[in-house]
Amino acid sequence: MSLSIDPLLCTLCGLCEMACSYYRDEAFSLLSSSVMLFRAEEKKNYFGVILKLEESLVLGRPEGVLEATIGELQSRGGGGASAKPILIREACDGCPDREVPWCVSFCPTGALKREGGA
Repeated sequence: MSLSIDPLLCTLCGLCEMACSYYRDEAFSLLSSSVMLFRAEEKKNYFGVILKLEESLVLGRPEGVLEATIGELQSRGGGGASAKPILIREACDGCPDREVPWCVSFCPTGALKREGGA
């Protein structure tokens, strides 16, 4: 089971981050979320979604989705300084006790989707 991101559907509401943090800690603590929203410093109204996986990061930006190792993404400027907190967070486990992961369940626009699995 994996997740996909459609960054053009994201409205930066933050529900995915809050849902993931609540799943992990039963409290709203965004630093425990495997999903993170970011804003780019160099462009007005430019933002994206980062999903931390076990071995890589998935970065959804308006120009497309990029999956790369943490080192590769940093060297490409993936997310800028506002995205660095994702590096200390736990990797997504797909909410194994749920049929649909929390972040997907709470995304009002369908920007996050579940792929594969039953």
